[in-house]
Amino acid sequence: MSAPPIHVAIDGRLMFYRRAGIANYTRRLVQALAALRDEPLRLSVLLDRRDHDTAWLPAEVRVVRIVTPAHHPAEAWTLPLELAVRDAFERIDVLHSPDYITCRGRFRKVVTIHDLYFLDHPEVLTPASAHYYGRVAQSAQRADRVIAVSAYTCADVARLLPAVLPRTHVVLEAADEPTTAASVEALPPYALFVGTFEPRKNLATLLNALARTADDVRLVIVGEAGWVESEPAALARALGLQERVHFVGRVDDAELDRLYRGARMLLHPALSEGFGLIVLEAMQRGVPVICSDSGALPEVVADAALLHAPRDAEALAAHIMVLWKDAAARAALGERGRARAAEFSWRRAAHETCMVYRLSQHS
Repeated sequence: MSAPPIHVAIDGRLMFYRRAGIANYTRRLVQALAALRDEPLRLSVLLDRRDHDTAWLPAEVRVVRIVTPAHHPAEAWTLPLELAVRDAFERIDVLHSPDYITCRGRFRKVVTIHDLYFLDHPEVLTPASAHYYGRVAQSAQRADRVIAVSAYTCADVARLLPAVLPRTHVVLEAADEPTTAASVEALPPYALFVGTFEPRKNLATLLNALARTADDVRLVIVGEAGWVESEPAALARALGLQERVHFVGRVDDAELDRLYRGARMLLHPALSEGFGLIVLEAMQRGVPVICSDSGALPEVVADAALLHAPRDAEALAAHIMVLWKDAAARAALGERGRARAAEFSWRRAAHETCMVYRLSQHS
């Protein structure tokens, strides 16, 4: 007789506030898990009661509306109460918390740790974020299993949360298959940055590098304010770049795909990344990538990108000019990137995540 399905509830409340980063990871993981046909799994997703964006959800995934908002100061007390009421009607076997922090409850607990940069650099957090993410050690101790999204992040777990390492599993992310048409309207040439505006994304170095390039190099910036807003538009004006830098804010998936495909290159000078999904998304589309040699980025890109020290604006500017001028170099790097991105798979990530769920049942 086959084993009964495991009922996994995935906490997606953060998606009401954010579409990038952890929200994207959550969305893609849910879709990949739902597509598995050879795993005994039942899926529910916890959504903020105000979140009506459910078109992305597969039909077989149940929505559980939660009153407690993500990152609410009282959620350590109110979320367990809500889940206890739900659990009384339909037992939850595993609660998967993709946003670092789990909660009390009789269910098994799995948390995903994306990176631990903020433990070494608490200055990047607002007081509210420090209150929330300051519970990461307690949460990891409470979890039955921990997912680290890269070997680099796993090494940080070993260094900063060593007691948790025996229960930690590396499950790599992947890039989505683009769903829009391959044709892209002709646009003036531009380089692209995609990311949340926060100090770790290192926009200051990027803008200083741009100021060292030729006047025809244009930059399109996709993103919105994150934990700590650094006001990159003010720096662009101070550097005299206001005619060369275009801030487009948050865009939907189709528009982001269009911007990826039309870019001459993706620039990603982050001070640290726990994985680097943005660079993988660009590589998957054959867009050449220039990124920093920090965090998990070298692990993800291997030899399929041009690397620079995170704060070296001169080296970044030199890389930009090489690719800006040389179409053959762009094409060769783009093909290497496409081949590298094909080595990552959301289906594999879903299978490996299911293994973590099963292991959590025996912790």
